[in-house]
Amino acid sequence: MSNSISIVPNFRVAYLTICLSLITLPLNISLLGIVRLPDVFIIISVIALASSKLKFKTESVIIFSAFYIVLFFSDLLSLWHDDIRYTGIVFYYKYSLIFIIPYILSHIIINRKRLLFLVKILYLVYLVLVIWVYIYYVLRVNGLIQGNPRVSYPLSDYDMPDAHVYSSYLSFTFVAYFEYFRKVLNHGKIHSSLVLVFTVAALILTGSKTGLLILMIYSFVVVTRFRKYLNTTSIKFIIVISLVVSIMSFIVPQKILENKNIETLYMRSVTVNLNDSSIANRYNYLISAVEEIGANFLLIGNGPTGAKQKWYDGGISIILAHSGLLGLFFLLSYIYMLFINSKKYSYYRPNYRLHRVFTLLLFTYIFLSVITEHYLITRNILPVATVLSVIYANIKLNYIESSTSAKHLDILK
Repeated sequence: MSNSISIVPNFRVAYLTICLSLITLPLNISLLGIVRLPDVFIIISVIALASSKLKFKTESVIIFSAFYIVLFFSDLLSLWHDDIRYTGIVFYYKYSLIFIIPYILSHIIINRKRLLFLVKILYLVYLVLVIWVYIYYVLRVNGLIQGNPRVSYPLSDYDMPDAHVYSSYLSFTFVAYFEYFRKVLNHGKIHSSLVLVFTVAALILTGSKTGLLILMIYSFVVVTRFRKYLNTTSIKFIIVISLVVSIMSFIVPQKILENKNIETLYMRSVTVNLNDSSIANRYNYLISAVEEIGANFLLIGNGPTGAKQKWYDGGISIILAHSGLLGLFFLLSYIYMLFINSKKYSYYRPNYRLHRVFTLLLFTYIFLSVITEHYLITRNILPVATVLSVIYANIKLNYIESSTSAKHLDILK
């Protein structure tokens, strides 16, 4: 009895603060130049749960501990031959979010009411950030704010754009919307079509290729998935739509691109140049990371405080620089564990599709994390980890309810 009295309020605090962390996600406000509002709420959630009697899975503890031992040992080794950059300590917290956020959510999503509420928050935040792209453009063009042509999060330093992070978030959530959100929220074709059009246009206005690349890959997945359902009528319809889009692509952009701001963003998004500075930088940073840890036989890195660079413009590059191949191995082991945990519930028929959605989104983010290092940025990892955790919770709830009642609710049919 005493346990239930002490634990329940803590779980409610954790649930409330996670909701607040998501709601404040669009606001790029930092406290003392160190942490942002979502980080504050996440820390409060951790403290609330830490004061409760929680159980930890053995494999999770082993992987988490092994990863941090490698990370810490890499830093210790750097003490002998390198200068220490103390600002790198913050990466210990950033890496922990990969493990902590799913763990918190696995304990607070205890019913469908909470699951649905979190989905609504995720969708509304997504909608706000899609709309903000247009608001930012209008405000800047009319001289109401000064800044880079490429969008930044609200209340940011607009001269230092974070369009890559923005585009990564929008593209991932776009896939999550069409695979999961719209079904949970019962959005119709008109609503979904508007989301599609406005998101694609917003991604172009970010001036980042990453988001459009994800959309292209997702389009290929959708076509491949439904090719067996195509008939002659469907093929004719697709051909007509393709012709209309092709014709419009020649007519509409000529009018739109008369505006130099949009022309710059449009061309940056849709053109591929292997000599582009962002592509070249990613390659150079990867080579640099490998060379840095060569003395350690590539097994361990130089640690977050001993690495030569703060950022490496690539997910593989930074994990190698910080923890070497061992750190990468343990991180991949954790991802594999998440996949297996989802799969073990997929044999229950209504969960099969949910597991496929979970897998698609998981591998989408893995792909994003290879070419970016955004998983170490709270504004990116928080919504992504929340989406994946919500779907996993949905899978688990379906399974639990199926074993206790024949009247279980299937969000995806």
